[in-house]
Amino acid sequence: MKTKEKYCKGTKSQRLNYQYFTFPATLNNYYFFSSFISKFSNRGKRLCGERKSTELLNRILYLIVSIIIISSCGSDNYTINASGMKYKFFIKNEENKKPVVGDILVLYMRYTTEKDSVLFDTKELNGQPFRMKMNAASENGSTINDAFALMHEGDSAQFIVDAERFYTETKNTEVPCFINKNSKLIFNIKLVEIFSYDKYLKEKKIVQIKNTKEEQIILESYLQNANITIKPANSGLYYIEDLTGKGSKPKTGQKVTIHYTGSFINGEIFDSSLKRGEAFEFEFGANQVIPGLEEGVGMMKTGGKATLIIPSHIAYGSQQYKMIPPFSTLIFEVELLNIK
Repeated sequence: MKTKEKYCKGTKSQRLNYQYFTFPATLNNYYFFSSFISKFSNRGKRLCGERKSTELLNRILYLIVSIIIISSCGSDNYTINASGMKYKFFIKNEENKKPVVGDILVLYMRYTTEKDSVLFDTKELNGQPFRMKMNAASENGSTINDAFALMHEGDSAQFIVDAERFYTETKNTEVPCFINKNSKLIFNIKLVEIFSYDKYLKEKKIVQIKNTKEEQIILESYLQNANITIKPANSGLYYIEDLTGKGSKPKTGQKVTIHYTGSFINGEIFDSSLKRGEAFEFEFGANQVIPGLEEGVGMMKTGGKATLIIPSHIAYGSQQYKMIPPFSTLIFEVELLNIK
């Protein structure tokens, strides 16, 4: 069921993942360390013999590589543009295209607090790149939208953004209580691909048609196996009355109380008020539940029980909702307890 949760908690501090970013050593470092290796190699040969010299050289090489990595990761080397945006590129493809407003960006993104606490990481999305629509840059600059505007397809970069502006301007929400309003957020972004919004809509329509057909095939198979012969309502809802109630039907604006068990078409339960031991109340006609459930409850009388077979287009549609995948037909066993 749709519920609103409000909570405040921090995130566990993690080290920054450099999977998509490279930090090459400078040319000067290369010459310095080459000379350094040569001197210690010769000294090792004189003092310890060939075998000990090799061991010493390996230790020195290990130390040098560590120094290069640490110095590269810790170096500043940021550019600050006219709006005050602070950033640095790890990979830059100036010959590639830049995004324009309305484009779809396919990217890997991770952002953290200044203390390296992870706030978002696309790795948590099954390792797949994240898709988002390119919005217009801000009037004052220095937001994450301005950062995207600086990138080319194939670029990897790091941007430092005001925390307060990110939440209030970009996400249009309050700054979480565990984030200091005056702090910075560190964004590491790899822009994998840019394509037009028209292309996105065409691809989405093709996928939607395919998934809708697959859902219908599964639904028809279920109805046949369960020997369900009733015809659906105009909306597509299948309403099966298990027990006729003796009270009235709900009207718009009334509070209805129900017990329900929601399951997928394969029988797997995803939610149940009975298991929680707490009935569910909502305002009828206020769009507080999915359309198929509201329509089904509206056909019931107090004290009645019914099974509702709800296709995805009157449930959660093409969107993922918690553990419910897109294009999922849902089955609700409902008892209407009270109307007030």
